[in-house]
Amino acid sequence: MRRGAIWRSRTSYLFLLPTFLFLWLFNYVPALSGLFHAFTEWETTGGAHFNGLDNFRRMAQDEFLLLSITNQVWLLVASLLKSLIVPLIVAEMLFHLRSGRLQQVLRTLFLAPMVVPGMVGILLWGFIYDPNIGLLNNALDAVGLHHLTRAWLGDWHTALPAVIGIGFPWVGGLALLLYLAGLNAIPQDLLAAGAVDGATSWRRFWAIDLPLLRGQMKTIAVLTIIGSLQDFGSLLVLTGGGPGLATHVPALHMYFQAFRFGHYGYASAIGFVLFLATLAFTVANMKFVAAAEEMG
Repeated sequence: MRRGAIWRSRTSYLFLLPTFLFLWLFNYVPALSGLFHAFTEWETTGGAHFNGLDNFRRMAQDEFLLLSITNQVWLLVASLLKSLIVPLIVAEMLFHLRSGRLQQVLRTLFLAPMVVPGMVGILLWGFIYDPNIGLLNNALDAVGLHHLTRAWLGDWHTALPAVIGIGFPWVGGLALLLYLAGLNAIPQDLLAAGAVDGATSWRRFWAIDLPLLRGQMKTIAVLTIIGSLQDFGSLLVLTGGGPGLATHVPALHMYFQAFRFGHYGYASAIGFVLFLATLAFTVANMKFVAAAEEMG
């Protein structure tokens, strides 16, 4: 019976075959290759030779990599705060608007930036931070704060905070949509019961909204962790990891080791550790939220 069902659906399977083929070729094969080469010495000038855990021992002694981890921690914490808190505040304000038409207009305006390619937004922020023609320095000059102007991405002390500030006011469209969907899914009976009990807006937020939005917060946190640990394109374009190592992160270090220095085996080992770190953060987040929901 199972073979008969498969044969009757052979056309559908035939159309799906190219998709699975490309997924295997461009997703799974590179990932498995990186896993294998993490345990090899693979340089530009020669083939890959198995070297056991030598690449991982080298990582423990790599001062540049260790310093980049500190920068990554700051960026990860900032990304989580921006993605979890700011969109939630905006979603609450939109949800409580009495005018449905105004809510729809504002929601559309907040989502409009999602159609702009991410790299375009990064380049725009590069112009904003430009020390000569940048909007930020010109705005400071216009209000008489010339002493605060500087090369934001070229100063060791301000480069990392400037990178964290990209995207201000940090209302991510996807996070906003998830929060709004969660708020709209709250049963009206529960909200009415809270109003009857005299729950204020603040009390309702802590007792009703926030507990019922844990699922959305878990999803946003997982996506933010994955995106933060994998992202190096914006830093490569804006700062190249500089000045010095002020904005150097492990993913960027992996890129340089592979494509600037030709240490493909060592870069594969860094990528493997990043994968393990992403997996660990994701599993810990999911278990933590699940435990909190059970306690609630």
